[in-house]
Amino acid sequence: MELRGFTRASDEGAAEAESSLATAQLVFAAGASVRRYDWYRERSYLEQLVVEEGSIRLDRLTRGAPLLNTHNAWSLEAQLGVVENPSIASGEGVCDVTFSRRDSVAGYVQDVADGIIRNVSVGYVRHRVEMVPPAADDGEWLYRVIDWEPYEVSLVPIPADMDCQVRGTEAQAPAGVEVAQRTFPCEFIEIRSQPASPTVGASAAISILKEPSMPQASAGGAAATTDQQRAAPAGVAAAPAAAPAASGNAVADATAAAGQRAADISEVCARHNVAHLAAGLIRGGQSVEHARAAVLEELALRDAASGGHRNVRIETVTDEMATRLAGLEQAITHRVAPGTALDDNGRQYRGMSLLEMGRDLLEAHGVKTRGMERMQLASAILTFRSGGMNTTSDFASLFANVANKRLRNVYDENPGTYALWARRAPNAPDFKNISVVQLSGAPELLRTNEHGEFKYGTMNDGAETYGIVTHGRIVSLSRQAVVNDDLRAFDRMVTGFGASARRLENRLVYSQLTGNPTMSDAEQLFSDAHKNVATGAPSALQFSALSAGRTAMRLQRGLQGEELNLAPGYLIVPAALEQTAYQLTSSNYTPAKQADVNEFRAGGRTSVEPIVEPILDAVSASAWYLAASNSQVDTVEYTFLDGAEGPVIESEIGFEIDGVSYKCRHDFAAKAVDHRGLFRANGS
Repeated sequence: MELRGFTRASDEGAAEAESSLATAQLVFAAGASVRRYDWYRERSYLEQLVVEEGSIRLDRLTRGAPLLNTHNAWSLEAQLGVVENPSIASGEGVCDVTFSRRDSVAGYVQDVADGIIRNVSVGYVRHRVEMVPPAADDGEWLYRVIDWEPYEVSLVPIPADMDCQVRGTEAQAPAGVEVAQRTFPCEFIEIRSQPASPTVGASAAISILKEPSMPQASAGGAAATTDQQRAAPAGVAAAPAAAPAASGNAVADATAAAGQRAADISEVCARHNVAHLAAGLIRGGQSVEHARAAVLEELALRDAASGGHRNVRIETVTDEMATRLAGLEQAITHRVAPGTALDDNGRQYRGMSLLEMGRDLLEAHGVKTRGMERMQLASAILTFRSGGMNTTSDFASLFANVANKRLRNVYDENPGTYALWARRAPNAPDFKNISVVQLSGAPELLRTNEHGEFKYGTMNDGAETYGIVTHGRIVSLSRQAVVNDDLRAFDRMVTGFGASARRLENRLVYSQLTGNPTMSDAEQLFSDAHKNVATGAPSALQFSALSAGRTAMRLQRGLQGEELNLAPGYLIVPAALEQTAYQLTSSNYTPAKQADVNEFRAGGRTSVEPIVEPILDAVSASAWYLAASNSQVDTVEYTFLDGAEGPVIESEIGFEIDGVSYKCRHDFAAKAVDHRGLFRANGS
């Protein structure tokens, strides 16, 4: 890498050494792509700094940003020099640097002069980034930084961009050769205040400064040369020295032209919603034509980032057939459940019979139904399938959607009593057995003397297992029902499925109480070993029996023998004991003497909520149960299959039957997981 343009003060004369500093020219940005990682989106990407007018904010570099040693911004000792005269040329960001005269910097200056230190890096802040997706699935994203601001320039051993290096200017004059120079008088326009137009470097207040002429220096008859003249501010033309009287008019014209150019550029950028480009284009002195080209380039990049050519892309927003099916579905649902709201789409099908709806659907698919008899039309309706991957008829799918909505409404309107006291477990992911692990309480804390050693304790656990079971039935919608427009039968079928699903859940949960299953400890749920069962005449539902049951629950112990101090929260009784249960728990009871005080009443300190379930009568009309709140301890839990939280209806065209078959499927399971929060009294 050839180093040119590096100058150093000569050793002759202390005054000359004090007045001259070492300088060099650096390339701090060349637009290369650097691989980085996006931690927020968890993907790698290529970052590209856009090096063009309007993309780089050079204000900090212009004001004298630091030249650092490998981006070390924590100490003034790490500053090697200062950055000056930044510019953008031929797709590169270039700047001059002046090195410090400190002794600690002298070694770095010598390495730069010798070509040892060549690599350059820039520290910057990103203000606007375009994320361009990859063309292939296995490609990398491109992040184009279209608005960024350099904060410092550093000399580094390994740069991110290998094209950013120390670069020279013109070769220096040979040693010992004296170059003749002279300067001519020149008038400069100095800007003192900001005008109304956004032109950078223009002003309404103008003063003329004259640089005095210098005597011509001669050396060996060398031809006279001119020094580089100072340029006037952007958008303002320098007045010629020969016509000082006309300089005022020229400046006014230049200022007006610059203001008009700035206004045109701002208008073009604002019209195309790229106003962020305006400042850079105006500051860089670009023409309006160049600004239009920059705006077109920006719009093209945005178009590519969003997928390209959105003005010619065809997208299906709403399919006409889907809209028709939605209207038919809404009209059928309204006939089955009049409380369903109708919009304009469903209202147009409100007065149609099932055959008329089916005829409209077939005609929309291009099927000619003219001349079809009613039974033939019904067969065509039930068996027609539109193009695509449908495995059943459109009309059968339509009825399946109606059935599922109606089923869900009925199912939600009839909750089972088990939900009041049993605990819902998280959904089961599959049909494998579910293991419910129970941990004991923490071990008792033991006294430890001064300088004594802490002793280890253990925690015991237990487990119950159960699995999801599928239940279901199939019923049919016949062709005759379609011809007869008999939606009442269809509605009764659907609502019947919803009620039967709730009854199934009730039976499965309460079977854990009435079936007295064997637990993982080989003992039955209600047993003398578990100390949660009462028998004989004293167990009949009465105040004394309730007190005995509460005492039994209070004395229950955990897996390590720890006290649990449980209290009953629910009194579960068959229909035969409903009146007695209400009397014992009524808040209207007023005791005549102290012995009659009943704390099981509503508002009492151990009040219980009565739950009446007729399913229990089929097993025993005298047995009753106490259950603790599932927030205190596990009792019975139930679960659904993940993705099927309730009954689901599916349809299929029948071959053996003349119609459509509807299958209702329900995946549900329940299991008693702990005996400590349950108590049973046989009542006899």
